[in-house]
This record gives sequence, C-alpha cells and structure tokens, in this order.
Amino acid sequence: MNSFSDLIKQLWQRLGSMSLAIVLLMVLSIASVIGTVLLQNQQQTDYLQQFGPLWYWLFRSLGLFDMYHTWWFLSILGFLMLSLTACLSRQVPKMLKEMRSRKGTINERSLNRMELKQDWQLEDGSATAETLQAMLKKRLHGWEFKSVEDNGTHFLRADKGRNHKWGYISVHTAILVVLIGGFSSVQFGFRGNMSVPEGGMEKTIFFSQGTETVELDMPFQVRCNSFEIDFFPTGAPKEFRSNLTIIDEGKEVLTSDIIVNEPLFYKGVYIYQASFGDGGSDVTFKFYHLDGSQKTHTASTQVYQTLKDKESGVSIEVTDFRPYNVENVAENFGEKKFKDIGPSIEYVLRGEGFKSVKVKAYMNPYIGADGTNQGSWMQVSVSGDTKDYEAVSLGLDLSNPKEWQLFHAFFRRMSEMQGVRNEKANLEAFKLAMNDVFGDERPDDFQNMAVRTLQAVQMLPKLPWPVIPMLEDYDHVYYTGLQLAEDPGMNIVWVGSAILVIGLCIMFYLPHRKLWLVIRPEDGKTRITLAGLTNRNHLAFKQTFNDLFTKLDEEFSDLNKGSNT
Repeated sequence: MNSFSDLIKQLWQRLGSMSLAIVLLMVLSIASVIGTVLLQNQQQTDYLQQFGPLWYWLFRSLGLFDMYHTWWFLSILGFLMLSLTACLSRQVPKMLKEMRSRKGTINERSLNRMELKQDWQLEDGSATAETLQAMLKKRLHGWEFKSVEDNGTHFLRADKGRNHKWGYISVHTAILVVLIGGFSSVQFGFRGNMSVPEGGMEKTIFFSQGTETVELDMPFQVRCNSFEIDFFPTGAPKEFRSNLTIIDEGKEVLTSDIIVNEPLFYKGVYIYQASFGDGGSDVTFKFYHLDGSQKTHTASTQVYQTLKDKESGVSIEVTDFRPYNVENVAENFGEKKFKDIGPSIEYVLRGEGFKSVKVKAYMNPYIGADGTNQGSWMQVSVSGDTKDYEAVSLGLDLSNPKEWQLFHAFFRRMSEMQGVRNEKANLEAFKLAMNDVFGDERPDDFQNMAVRTLQAVQMLPKLPWPVIPMLEDYDHVYYTGLQLAEDPGMNIVWVGSAILVIGLCIMFYLPHRKLWLVIRPEDGKTRITLAGLTNRNHLAFKQTFNDLFTKLDEEFSDLNKGSNT
C-alpha cells in the first residue's frame, strides 16, 4: 500500500511539473496554429482539390479538417488541464503560507550576498531601535513592518507588495479556467450555417463534423423579412443587413436587424450575419437558335434549378445570378475606372454533340471606354472552373431584337450574291439587309452595327451549340447567410481572461520589495546595516534604495554630531 501511494504521489508530482506543462502548452499552441491556418469544417471536395489525393488522405487521417474535435487534441487539452490542477494544488498552499508568514531575521551570509547594502556606525546610545524604526517608517509610506530581536541584534524588516504571489496564482488559475471554457465550447457548443431567402423561414443548421455534414434543428424558426446591401465604388460589399424575426412555438417573439459583428442573441444562441447570395431568383432565358432559322424562344426557371429545354434539346443548370457586376473598365494599366456592367447569370450548358461548358452570360452589351457598343458577350470555361473563364464576344447586341433580324437578313442577301465574297459584295448585301429591317429610317449607329454584324458572321457559326441562351428577364431574391453558434464556454473564457489580466498586472506592476535594517552592538558602538531586495524592476528599486540611504545617512550624521556634543 505504501509503495502504491508513493507511486501515485510521484505521478502526481510529475504531472504537475513545469517541464511537462510547457511541452503540452507548446504542442497545443502548434496544433491551434495549424487549426487557424487550415480552414476547418470545409467541404471535403474543396480539400481534395486544394491538397491533392496524397496530402488530403494524410490530413484526413490525422483529423486536421476538424481538429478541435479529434481525440488527440482533446487528450492534450485534458492533460494540460490536469497538469495545471496538479501544479496549483501543490504550489498554492506553499505560496499562501509564504505570504502569511514573514521571517524577520536574516543571516549574515544572505546579508552579505545582497547587491544593495550599506553600513553605518553610530556612537553607542545615540539612537535606539525605536528611533531608527520611526525614521524608517517616516520615509516608507505603505510598507509593512516587522520588528524582531535575536541574541542582542535587532532586525527591522519592511515589505511592500508582499502578496505579489497572487499574480502567479491568478495567471495559472486563469489559464486553467480558459482551457475549461474552451473544452466546454468544443464538447457542448455548436456553430453551423443557415441560408434563409427573403420572405422564407428556416430552423435547420448545417455544420461539418469530421468528414460528414450534420444537421441540427433549432428550438425556434428564423424568418428573413428583408435583406439590404450597400457596395463600395469598387463593387466590394460595404454593408449587408438582414431584418430577422424569431418565431418560437408559432409566435413572433423578436424582430431585429443584424449586420456583421452585431449578432442577434436568443435562447443562448448567437445569430451572426455571415454571407449572402442569390435566394433562388426567377430568371427567364431567351434562346437564339443557330440553325439559320432566325428562331427565338423563351423559357423560365430558378437559380439552383436545372432547365431542360425540349425545343433545343439542351439543359441549363443555373448556378448563380448577380444583379450587379462592378468591373474596372479603364483601358490603361494601373488606372481605375469602376463601372457596373449590369446583371449576369452563371450556368452549365449541356447537350448532345458538344462538351458541357460553364458560362457566365451578361444581360447588357459591353460598352467600351469610348462609349462604343461592342455587342453582347459572355465568359466561357471549358474545364468548368471559373478560374479558366475566357471572354467571348458575340458581336451582335442581342438586347436589340433588330440586330438579330439584321444578322439573318445579311445572311440571306449574301446567299443571293451567288457565292461572291468581296468587300463590295459584303457592303451591298449589308445595305440591302439594312433596308429589309429598318426601311428608310436607318439607326444612328448603323456603322457600328455593321461592324458588329460582320463580327457575328465570323463568330457565331463557330459555336458548337445549337442555341445561345441569354438572360432576358429576372425577379431577383437574395438569401441571407447566417451563422448560428452556441458557445457555453464563452463566459468562462471571459472570466478566465479577466483573471489573467489581473494576475499579469500584479506580476508586472506590483513587485515584492524587501528591506532590512539590522542594528547590532559592536566594539562599544552601534553598527547599522541597510539591505534591500526585489523580485522585479531592479532599476526603480535601486533608485528608491539610494534615496533612502541618502536621507538616513544625513540623519545618522546628525545623530553622531549630537552624541559627540
């Protein structure tokens, strides 16, 4: 039994050692840095694309994608808390005992080793211990004094900041409290995402746990009444605001606006404004057939839905819609000229006979820096990655139905030229086409229209698609991206942080200063020694000690003169 008890005691002492605590704290810090640099709880496909198969499976096996819930991270956290507990249980009683009891005497060896020390010799009887103590108290305001006599030697000890060890106790306790708060948050808290379209309601959040996506129903519903957004001139979001209503058991209990960093709090859950996007807007496509028939037709769908167009045989998976697109349209490098170029829609175009592509089509034609209409355009990615977008100019301004008619009229007139292909024939065919479409009333920009038509003649036949889907109309709806979080350990962490600040202030700004005035008879005279010691801020204490020595030296000189007289 004794050997088992000794073993437990040794393990407890080893667990509370500073070296173990430092190692655990360093490992925990490194792990936390990894968890900060490596975004946690993202989509597994994003990790696979970012790191590649080898590193993805290595990081996944180590749990680095959801590190704060792994067994090894929680074990390190638990061992560190246990180590701090053992350290506090062993050291706090000693520190409290040391602060309560002050040894008034000091041996000669310790006295001689002190850096700050001064000696005087007074005529015997010129000053009593009570007189010297009164002189010292007069100049040391706020100090605590203790007087002890031992074997004819009188010791007068003065202390300031005697309770400084509360700083060490507070700092270690604060770290333990913060760790307990963090452990409580990891084990009993959650942080998930919720997307609520304008006018819609949601109660389910989604969050990643390990390699899976977990759903969690809230005890209340969230309704988005409205969503507003302001932009900087560069097109970057300036502020986005959601007006939310909390519905609990069928009753509206709270309505409030939220913006970034100003969350809504209800039933222990913080609701943060995190993101925004399209909430499933109604969109209408206009299909321009490329079979030479001049045919067009429209079809409607919603963002995030797939439209299967029976008339053309293509399918369109709508992935995003933006009512604003602010771009830098300056022609010279380094200049900035931001402009909203209008709505755009992103979709994946699929069909038989051609490879699926990702397209970002703009509703408005592109207007150059000089104000010239350069026609409709889109960006196309054959790989399906938005980073591989390449601009494709269609030539025609498809927002103007007359240009689509002019394009086909030009083709008909060209076919009537019986295969003649030269500049004169092209010009004649275009004049006839203009007359077919506009009659005698030519548009003001007919010259630019001619350039766009010739460009379309070169470009459109090269497209492998049977139709060109362009955005015709829309009814835009935003969704507000919310992040809901319950953090039961947050208040514990705040308490620990406050204790930590207090403890650090005590440690750094309340040093323990000690002074001894040793009075002893020696060869018919009185020898007085003043010695001082501090644990911090030695320069300031040295100045205090020297000032005290100077003043006492003056008074001791007066005492010697009075005694001689």
